[in-house]
Amino acid sequence: MARKSREVRLREAKETLVLWVDAGMEHDKSARFVTDMIARLERNKGLSAGQRKYLDSLIEQGAPVVHNADRTAEIERAMVTPGMEAMAGPLGDFKYKLSKGWRLSPKQEAFLTSLLEQAKELADNGLPVLTDDERRLVEALLIYGTKRGDWYWQHRQGHYRQYRSAQAFYDTHGTLDNRALSRLKNMFKGAVKTLTEPRFSEGDLAVWNNDAAIVTSDPYVTAQYSEVVQDILCNGLPQTVSSKRLRKRQSRR
Repeated sequence: MARKSREVRLREAKETLVLWVDAGMEHDKSARFVTDMIARLERNKGLSAGQRKYLDSLIEQGAPVVHNADRTAEIERAMVTPGMEAMAGPLGDFKYKLSKGWRLSPKQEAFLTSLLEQAKELADNGLPVLTDDERRLVEALLIYGTKRGDWYWQHRQGHYRQYRSAQAFYDTHGTLDNRALSRLKNMFKGAVKTLTEPRFSEGDLAVWNNDAAIVTSDPYVTAQYSEVVQDILCNGLPQTVSSKRLRKRQSRR
């Protein structure tokens, strides 16, 4: 077989890359290889014997062979379903493996099936709608999470990933699915209890620093403080204090 000139191989490589792009597989390893070889040829750099052999085999193949076309198309739809952004990475990995004709393990099959079911539910029913109380709680907990220090999150890596995922999802969609909401509440059980089952509500009498006080707000979270706080009026002065520091009775002096 006559050896190809650089110009012929470059032209054929570009034509082959177009076929991969048209098939939506420009990020495939083989397509990236063709792209790299085109760049080398355009810079007038030589190719090794192995690089020439593999590039010519891809040129001879032409359009990529896509296996499991129906399944990969279903995965593509799931990847662009609103609410599935966090799962785009795993779905993309499954799509690549199936498009290559590779078999998935039973665990991978089960995980992919659960993701596709989740995407279908979102496509059919749309994103969940939070109640006003749920929305206030979510926003409070997301602020509360930003006030946890590095030391806190370093010892809770799994929770940190879930927290950041919930934060990104809420910033994008203004809501959370049931699973993410449950996980967020589970991370901050103490704060949730203080916010939803307050020991003191607006208008209650309480004790702060062993002085009588009137509570002037329900518990809330703000970026200014690292705890759940409440407003009080004590000795004629307004204060914002930690809910944990409010007491029902004065201690003996």
